[in-house]
Amino acid sequence: MAAEAIRFALSYEALTQWCQRQGYQFTENAELKQLAVHYQLLAQPAPLMILPQPERDMVMFVMRQPYTVPPERRTALIDAVALLNASSFMGAWVQNRRTGELYFRATLPVGDIQYTDAGVLMVARVVVGTSERAAPALRTIALGGGDPAESLAGLVS
Repeated sequence: MAAEAIRFALSYEALTQWCQRQGYQFTENAELKQLAVHYQLLAQPAPLMILPQPERDMVMFVMRQPYTVPPERRTALIDAVALLNASSFMGAWVQNRRTGELYFRATLPVGDIQYTDAGVLMVARVVVGTSERAAPALRTIALGGGDPAESLAGLVS
């Protein structure tokens, strides 16, 4: 019989231990209580950020695209994000119009909820997998002048 899964609340300390149990290379910001799991997207550094929001009883898992959207392409990216979000089951694409940052995030409630390693891993995989899947098309829209509907045709229903 399999051992019973460890259950834990999503605190900074528990998430640090989760990264260690997974064998991930990661960086800690102990002052802000944030973690960055080392990862690459489009052959560039794009860490999976784990950002506890204790004042809101939430934790965000965030992966930023490894480029900045130029001001003249931000409106096109708003259209792209709307198309992607309409077909997303979990998480959301977000573009910061002021800075040009584009990222996918999933937010989990904390409160009195207990998670397992497998449950947290599923969320991390959703964020990373969704980011990887859309990255080439989003880069084409942001940096290559691609049309959102045409570039995302194979990704959205």
